Amino acid sequence: MFKKPLAHQSNATPLRSSARRQLLSSIFAQYPCLLGPGPARSHQKQQQQQQQRATGSNETQTEENNGGENGDNGGLNEKELGKVILPEGVRSASFETSAEIVGTFWLTPDGDPLWMTFGRNSKEYIPTLYLLSLPLPYAPLPILQLHHPVPPPILTGAPLFIPAVRNLSKPHLLPDLKEGDLVAFVTSSNNQIEDVRYIGVGRITAKGGMEGALERRIENLKEGGEREEGKFCDIMCIVDDHLWDLGSKPALPAFRLPLPQKALAAPPTDSTAQAQPSQPGPSRAPSPPAVETLSLTESNTAPLSSSASGAATAEQVPVPTISSLSSSEISTLLSIALLQSLKSLQPSSFPMPASLLYSNYVLPSRPAYIPKENREEVVIGKSDWKKLAKWMKEVSKQGLLKTKETKGEVVVQSFDSKHPALQNHAEFTTIAEVEAKEARKAARAAVTAEQNGSSGAGKAKEIVVEEVWKPASGALTFWEACGIDNSTFHPPSALKASLDAYVTKNKLILPDHRSIVLDEELGRAVGIKKPEPGMAMARDRVLAKLKASVNWSVSVGGVMKKGSLQPITMSVKTRQGRKTVTHVSGLETFSVDIDSFAEEMRKACAGSASVQPLPGASPKLNLQEIMIQGNQIKAVTEALLARGVPKRWIKEGEDSVKQRKK
Repeated sequence: MFKKPLAHQSNATPLRSSARRQLLSSIFAQYPCLLGPGPARSHQKQQQQQQQRATGSNETQTEENNGGENGDNGGLNEKELGKVILPEGVRSASFETSAEIVGTFWLTPDGDPLWMTFGRNSKEYIPTLYLLSLPLPYAPLPILQLHHPVPPPILTGAPLFIPAVRNLSKPHLLPDLKEGDLVAFVTSSNNQIEDVRYIGVGRITAKGGMEGALERRIENLKEGGEREEGKFCDIMCIVDDHLWDLGSKPALPAFRLPLPQKALAAPPTDSTAQAQPSQPGPSRAPSPPAVETLSLTESNTAPLSSSASGAATAEQVPVPTISSLSSSEISTLLSIALLQSLKSLQPSSFPMPASLLYSNYVLPSRPAYIPKENREEVVIGKSDWKKLAKWMKEVSKQGLLKTKETKGEVVVQSFDSKHPALQNHAEFTTIAEVEAKEARKAARAAVTAEQNGSSGAGKAKEIVVEEVWKPASGALTFWEACGIDNSTFHPPSALKASLDAYVTKNKLILPDHRSIVLDEELGRAVGIKKPEPGMAMARDRVLAKLKASVNWSVSVGGVMKKGSLQPITMSVKTRQGRKTVTHVSGLETFSVDIDSFAEEMRKACAGSASVQPLPGASPKLNLQEIMIQGNQIKAVTEALLARGVPKRWIKEGEDSVKQRKK
């Protein structure tokens, strides 16, 4: 629905209080499951009161009969829940999609679209992914788990087919969806029912709903599986579409897949992981736990929230209620990240744009003890300041930074290195350092595993270094038409082969075999939005444009590395007139353990070999070099070849080459 940008969106206007209350009442009427057991409690109570006034009765319902003021709603009463799903200050805006479908958005004061309708004067309120990302005590829609990775066409708005649905062999985990029902999609990176996350919303289009589609699929498999049914569900919104781009893109919480309120089949009697609901009604979850006070010490590594383990009943299976950091906690974490980043910067690094300081230094300097599921929350947009300029202004008033606004952009002129906050700051391990360490560890493990599996006697299998590519966002539909998976990397040969297959299939090649006719998909892929009929382009030029439009990376022994690959460099330098030392750097690129390699050189060269930080490199990169006593170019080369490093990626420095020629 939103695979292309909106054709039009009006200015958002605030909703009057009376209109908000009326809209909220309509939402509760359409989604009574939001209220938990006794979904129409509030409306029934109002009707009872009206009947009592009409009959003159003074009798009142007891707390037990009417469900209580708070009811059974995960700790939230109806008024509190209303402020979550339709906050005060909500605004409405009309829109028109690229397919000329009109509708209305209801947005938070910050601009996140929570609800939408399609068609003029429609009363069907559809929750968006932003609404589902909120800590709701009960899920508003039935939940359907999809396979991971999700087929790339679905992420671009293509219809959903039944094979993409998980748990087809476990009907007790499938909701009994009817044709026309709305459904929420979730997926999990490990394809289990734990740690699933919302990724979109759709509408069932299959005849007979879930039951009919499943029956037809079973019959098809019995007959050999040669025929596949058409689309099962239309995509209303999906993560990373243009509707998602309209808002703040919050972190989507993880939760355990709940049992459906109305499942396609009863759970198996011997199931221990899932239990049948003890009574009818929507699956219940505990109310969102309060965020624990965050102790700003590295010892605090406990997660901010925890989910119950063991067997879960339908009354216990949680929906997304993961604890989120408060804005004040986020502000505190960003403040200490700023101090951490200033500790590593030199006064000569300034002046610097505030946006550059924030993105390149503050964000990587966030504490590593922040739980992984909460790290994406620690951003300026979710802090007390909301805007970077406001934060920089406040820090400037405190005397830590000296800022200046130039052409609408805040520039940090300098910082006070003797400021008390900076002097008293205790340094900690940052997210960037942990991620870099984990990446190096994973790379070493991959290389070690490959070496252990090789059959060479004393010499490891040569590390494979190759350039690979992945489709970029501007031409995704073209690569999908070519059958290229957008989520994986491909060798350079696949690019030319895919182009040849596409032009052959669509008969786009001209008789001279040197030019290609540009259809709509290929035209967009090479940068021409609307190619004229019969417009052609030289094959070599088309190939060059396609190469320039994809994302390139380098695979080193199966480990992906962005940017250009730098070789291992050796150079011999003279010290104190006559002593020579061999410097070796760049070992990290090929996952060579520096300490073990230095020890190997000590034994092989019968001399000293020390490790020190690489001069001139940023301390954050943690790059190192080895200094070996004497001219050991040959010994180093042989040792690297034995570890599988290709010879073409071992270079001798220019100074060493000139010295040897002399």
